[in-house]
Amino acid sequence: MLRSLCSMVVMALVAGVMFGCGGDEVPQARKEAMTGDMSTDPRALTRAYVEAGIERYKREGLEATVAYYNSKESIEGERAMMILRAGDQVVLANALLPNLKGSNTHTAPDTPLGSRIAKVNVEGLWAESLAFNPATQQQEPRLNFAILHGDLIFLSGHFIIRENLADFTQDYVGKAIAMYDREGREATVAYYDSRESVDGHFYLFLIDENDIYLAHPIFPHLKGTDIKDVVGSDGQELGKEIAEATEEGHWVNYLWPNPVTGIEEPKSAWVIRHDGMIFASGYYTPDPNAEPPAWKGADPREYTVAYVKSAIARYDSDGLEAMKHYYNSVASFEGQWYLFVMDANDLYIVHPLFRNLIGTDIKGVVGSDGYELGKEIAKATEEGHWVEYLWPHPTSLLEVPKVAYAVRHDGMIFASGYYAEEEDPAAYTQAYVAKAIEYYNENGRDATVAYYNSSESFDGKWFLILTDANSVILANPIRPDLIGQVSERISATTVEGQWSQHAFSNPLTAETDLMHIWAILHDGLIFSSVYLSAR
Repeated sequence: MLRSLCSMVVMALVAGVMFGCGGDEVPQARKEAMTGDMSTDPRALTRAYVEAGIERYKREGLEATVAYYNSKESIEGERAMMILRAGDQVVLANALLPNLKGSNTHTAPDTPLGSRIAKVNVEGLWAESLAFNPATQQQEPRLNFAILHGDLIFLSGHFIIRENLADFTQDYVGKAIAMYDREGREATVAYYDSRESVDGHFYLFLIDENDIYLAHPIFPHLKGTDIKDVVGSDGQELGKEIAEATEEGHWVNYLWPNPVTGIEEPKSAWVIRHDGMIFASGYYTPDPNAEPPAWKGADPREYTVAYVKSAIARYDSDGLEAMKHYYNSVASFEGQWYLFVMDANDLYIVHPLFRNLIGTDIKGVVGSDGYELGKEIAKATEEGHWVEYLWPHPTSLLEVPKVAYAVRHDGMIFASGYYAEEEDPAAYTQAYVAKAIEYYNENGRDATVAYYNSSESFDGKWFLILTDANSVILANPIRPDLIGQVSERISATTVEGQWSQHAFSNPLTAETDLMHIWAILHDGLIFSSVYLSAR
């Protein structure tokens, strides 16, 4: 997954986190106590760490216990304690994520039990989630143990490795085939084209009888294209290997962007033909010693220029055809950057996002606001030229502000760009919610629910989540599967409105960001929106 290119995907995860979308509870078989030496049994160590916290509380009282578990001294390896009030689930202690202190865990993604926190009892509860592992700098599965003691909840966890990834992958694909046999093609495509189907770095890509992508929840712009045209960054014709899938199935190994880390990593995919279609998924085996990509944390304007210069250097060294072949592939994406190139006649010859543009004249491209952005880009000279315009976001395909750099070289135009951020996201979030309330006042509840469940309601990466007085979700355009579910995440919202701030383990940056939620009660409904920032 790509950092800024996938901000809408991040928002989808945030929307799920805000309203009860967490990891599944651990299957019963995995809940059984493990045997063996407690000194090497991670489950036993986690449980002992939590129980030691309860003993400290009995011995020293609440104030001293909270102070200790808010200190770095309390951290033991990968284990840290979270203490919550059972009644309102407010965080009292968390040394790893101090920003969670005072927040309600319903809206904190790093609370592993999520909406299941209410199920915690005196016997304890195990549950699995994805969380950022500071030791590996990656999102990984974490097994968490929580137990109720008096009016407090004590919680900790440890990171786990999924056993036998090959079997898990084949099982994931097998479940997709079973759904297809049970519910049909349309329902299967709809489900596996959604974020709801994604399990960590596992997702399904589905290809029809003619080798055309039907579903891809991570790179939706691939839909409608031929899998056989997909080539890796190292030149491997991985798409052709995947298209050779039979009813017996086979494995394909290649490099591909990991949706969790945002970095290209070795991937092993299980691909199988069923009813003429190809069902495929895979797992990643990243190098823990790999250097972070150059784009991570880079100044967007500076990196845009560097990316374009790198493409020109590739053209000069490898030639036109090699350059076109590479930059028309998904492998050429670097963070939010991809290349588009026009020939000496201003005709597109490279565009990995919208292949249908190839062969057309860029001067004919006009934005939805009437801005003749194509003609502006065509003004590029050898000195370079900056252009700002609206352009579809690769994840949502909705238009958002983009800043592009274009330069003439050997008669051609080489260009790339980044997606601009708002200077004051807090004010913009409040303004967006205020506009939603105005829309409600003018058009009524039914029209508001319909509009804010549609793609038309998006404003860049901003969207509305609307709940009623009974905490039932009425509108969530990013996660329509949550509509109709009950949520108690922000039920304490007032008519004056309020901000809540929570730590968020961002799967696209492998860093802990802050999630800022603005919510306001109006006419019995809660209107809310959110933005992210670095800690």
